[in-house]
Amino acid sequence: MKKILLFSMFLIVSCKNDNTSKTETTQENQKTIPNSLPKFATLKEMFQDANDFRIENNTLKFISYNKKSPQVQVSKPIYKDDLEKVTNEIVKRDIVYVVFQTFAQTDINEITVTSIPIDGENYEVYFEKYKLTLKVDRKKAKDILKKYLQSEDFSILYKLENSIWLPSEYFRSLKFEKLNSVFDDLSN
Repeated sequence: MKKILLFSMFLIVSCKNDNTSKTETTQENQKTIPNSLPKFATLKEMFQDANDFRIENNTLKFISYNKKSPQVQVSKPIYKDDLEKVTNEIVKRDIVYVVFQTFAQTDINEITVTSIPIDGENYEVYFEKYKLTLKVDRKKAKDILKKYLQSEDFSILYKLENSIWLPSEYFRSLKFEKLNSVFDDLSN
């Protein structure tokens, strides 16, 4: 009887130890799963990861690689029949997007963004009359986040979906519903 009791206690202790180690292993694995917004050392890395604008098709140009204050040019395709109002919104939206993307995903403190639409039928032709350039620092962008989203945390602009970081509803709000106000605030 003592042997059975001793053997039963051994099994219980053994099972308990196995469960504990599985829990610890699971918790360790969860710590290694990246669930924070990725940060990039350079704008080039950030743009390559997002793949929204590309050097190969003339929708991205690096005007200055200055680490403290880089300057980029981005271009979205438009067509001759597009309404002027829509084109102007595209230009503003691209600037807002790149500014906030930069501050969310890099440690850069100041960026100059030029947005100029490109001809959707010929990616060698730019529409100069719509060209806009803004220089924005992190503090100004943070103030705008606080004003419109009541947060100073740029990471709220993204959400993780199926292991891919995508713009969140907060980012969409800045780029669409509040676009003109946000752009005006960035310009001042």
